Amino acid sequence: MILFTSDLDRTLIYSKHMMKLFPPATETLVVEHKAEEAMSMMTLATATLLHQVHQQTLFVPVTTRALHQYKRIHFINDLCPTFAIASNGGTILEKGQPYENWTKILSRRIEDSSIPREDMLKHFYTIQSETWLQRTLYIDDLFYVHHVDIEVLPHDELQAIIQEFDAHGWYVLLQGKKLYFMPKVLTKEAAIEYIKEFCTYDVHIAAGDSIMDYGMLAMADVAFTPNHGDLKDKQPKILQNTTYSAHNGEAFTKDLLETVLQIASHQTVV
Repeated sequence: MILFTSDLDRTLIYSKHMMKLFPPATETLVVEHKAEEAMSMMTLATATLLHQVHQQTLFVPVTTRALHQYKRIHFINDLCPTFAIASNGGTILEKGQPYENWTKILSRRIEDSSIPREDMLKHFYTIQSETWLQRTLYIDDLFYVHHVDIEVLPHDELQAIIQEFDAHGWYVLLQGKKLYFMPKVLTKEAAIEYIKEFCTYDVHIAAGDSIMDYGMLAMADVAFTPNHGDLKDKQPKILQNTTYSAHNGEAFTKDLLETVLQIASHQTVV
């Protein structure tokens, strides 16, 4: 059996912007709605392939999205995966329900390894500036996403913030126009390591596009990342287990899922 842990956005599913940036070769399917608006898509081809992957592997969707945002992706939820991971590892779902034991374990880890959220915020308020801070979101009582003006936020100031909060147990990362503040122990790979205790598998395959997926890819036996992702540009070192694909967008997803199915077919041969 294969354990297949995969990021969602820009790995398996794509926004309208990404679909325009890398036009797919086949017809598209809306996989997420927000109210009546189409938010994310796949192609019919990759949707079919993901159904097959789900049937032939232990497929675990893994995302930094808040839990309510993950639940909007009706196509993934309709697959009814045994496990799913949201909130960048902060939430483990087992058959759609939050796994409370993990919540308690993670809470203790955060408490033991980082300064309290209230103290972090007090310090952040002394250094943040209205010139670059636009709005702030608190995700699932776990971490912060600050929307910033990257044209105004000075690079040297950002580096000072990263180093300072690192000493207090908080990971700071700029992704596009989003500045993440997370407890350092809040990672996708920590949640995956936990659910592995309940899984029977022979090979762990992972896929993801961003630096937040680096730890998940590093722990896998085989891993894949797309050309359009930023992991290859921000990684601390090249991962020997990882295929750095030349494909972008849906072409990457199609190639990824076909490869997973090929590996799965070899696993079932006696």
